[in-house]
Amino acid sequence: MRIDPINVFLLDDEFPNLDEFRQKGIYNSAISSDNLYHLAVNCEWRHLHDLQQLIIDIVTSDAFKSGLINLFGFSTPTQALTAIGEKLKPDVIIYDWEYLNAPIYTSKAKDWLINLLEITDAFIFVYSKKRDDIPKFLNNPEFTKFPNRFQLFLKGGKIELSFSAEEFILQYIIGAASDRGEIKINGIKIEFTSNNYLKSAADILYLQRILGSQFVIDELNKIDFSINELGVEKILNDFNGYLLFSERKNVLINPSENIDRTELEPLSKLTYAEVVKRFSLNVLEDTINRGFLVL
Repeated sequence: MRIDPINVFLLDDEFPNLDEFRQKGIYNSAISSDNLYHLAVNCEWRHLHDLQQLIIDIVTSDAFKSGLINLFGFSTPTQALTAIGEKLKPDVIIYDWEYLNAPIYTSKAKDWLINLLEITDAFIFVYSKKRDDIPKFLNNPEFTKFPNRFQLFLKGGKIELSFSAEEFILQYIIGAASDRGEIKINGIKIEFTSNNYLKSAADILYLQRILGSQFVIDELNKIDFSINELGVEKILNDFNGYLLFSERKNVLINPSENIDRTELEPLSKLTYAEVVKRFSLNVLEDTINRGFLVL
């Protein structure tokens, strides 16, 4: 169980503008979780209802109530950079890409992001209403040093029968803060406990990508929406998936991959559950996607 709380930075310039808060200078530096929650439950957020709900879900989570999460809001990246310079270090950053003084087609948002990556160890969710326009900014040499430090999400985006960006961000934060707790998927409350298959609630996204959203939702219903080791093993085994494994060459193969297996024999079958328990969810997903994986 983690003892120290994680610091979550939420960077966005579209927080509701209250006269009372503006007069007190609350928007000029780190906005406390109490003030963010006040904005979330008492103000109209126009088109940002998903962000509004994310704040409410974080602040009302068991992990937050147990003191395992600190939440801070910033109206600009420069405010966050100032706070970091004053020794307030983030573990997770939710980074809005668009700002009034830095439209999407300028380099400012990219430069701020690089700066945040360079001076912190935080995982950064790049969060934008124009998600499909951003990869060209990220596919350049400056970001090659940080391949596992950020992920791009569509603000308020949701694929049918899948997890929304906000649901996954919430899962990631709760999973980083605690090895158990309550999360929500498709509005359904789910009890999560760290186990030999899933180390954090964020790992549920791997199950969704590997097995398919509808299958995972249906299986969660069968295990009373309580995710522990037995539950995850049942989900994986019910799918009846398997990989081929060459113990001699230490290679995993997707059985649907059309490759010459002569040099890899003898081959044994490993169920998805066996692959995840012996290796990891990452290894299972990589093998399925690539066709084979040298370990």
